Amino acid sequence: MTSPRQRFLDYVRRVPGARPVVSPFLPHAGVVTGALRRLGLPVDGDAIDREIRLSRALDYEPMFMCGCTELMFPWQVDEERTDEDWEVAVLPVAGEEWVRRVARSKGLYGDESGFPVRDAEDHRRLAAVCRSAGERMATMRAYFRAFRQRIGDDGVVVIAHPHVTWLAGQISQPNMIYHQLDLPELFTASMDAILEASYVVFAAAMAEGIDFMSESSYGLEMVSPAQFAAQDVPYTRLLADWTHARGGLFWYHNCGRTRPLIAAGHFDRLGADVIETIAPWPEGDNDLRESRLCLAPGICSKGNLSLALLRDGSIDQVITATRSMVRAVDGFAHIHSTADAVFDDTPADNFIAFVRTAREEAERT
Repeated sequence: MTSPRQRFLDYVRRVPGARPVVSPFLPHAGVVTGALRRLGLPVDGDAIDREIRLSRALDYEPMFMCGCTELMFPWQVDEERTDEDWEVAVLPVAGEEWVRRVARSKGLYGDESGFPVRDAEDHRRLAAVCRSAGERMATMRAYFRAFRQRIGDDGVVVIAHPHVTWLAGQISQPNMIYHQLDLPELFTASMDAILEASYVVFAAAMAEGIDFMSESSYGLEMVSPAQFAAQDVPYTRLLADWTHARGGLFWYHNCGRTRPLIAAGHFDRLGADVIETIAPWPEGDNDLRESRLCLAPGICSKGNLSLALLRDGSIDQVITATRSMVRAVDGFAHIHSTADAVFDDTPADNFIAFVRTAREEAERT
């Protein structure tokens, strides 16, 4: 019998006879623990142990996500300068310290205080850190090697997104817009630097057996179709082409309002092997059947079940929605999953009903 990892990869690669894949998107620890208890199974071990145990019991193929941007930007907490109000982290760059201050009351990126890119000089620091990425290759490879060994063949591993057009999460959302307008050359230089650093991180990940390279973008909550086409599509395509040139698989995540982007063909131009999450209302704006018909047949889509419905609906509603999701993509390569990470307060019975129904319906179609 093939492993969950191999089943997942065979399905994405269209191996004849490959079994349909059911893979909930990153269910929170509370959901996994609750489902194990509901099934009368042990809840010992760490989060990975528990999800592997649950996936075996419910017969699904789990995916796990490892790090990315923290390997490009290895901020280190400075305990001497950290106090009860502020956590101070530093990153050596070009003979000086780049300093990040995070308000403890808000948490990392909880408000604008936690984003280190604030002005032109910070863009130059960001580019310098990216240029030094190759110096950390051994550390990166050790990290990915340990992660791959931890999962083994019990699931696939997807690298977290470098977020090239979001400047790797080092800039606030307001400044992401203002700097594109006020500092366009520096903003582009920062994106280019992150792209090059992404190749370094991807190379380390692929060398250690990470299954999918990836990228993500905002939906139409944050970008216009024109901006998406001019900025997100070309950078994502460069990452996808780099991955494919080295024999790898590429994963694209967008869990927002994407219906017009799909209909316009923008998602086809990303070059992704897997595209998620084709989110419906209220998380997104997609009708799964309609959007799937707009995607190129060679793309494996993933996702769609509403997180709100999964959390707040009855078991019968979850079963009905899951059946409709599976039937909507009949004849297409589609990984049956959720519209994003499963909410921590999702009832165990609802989660179990979703997974079991998805498996039964997928085997039937």
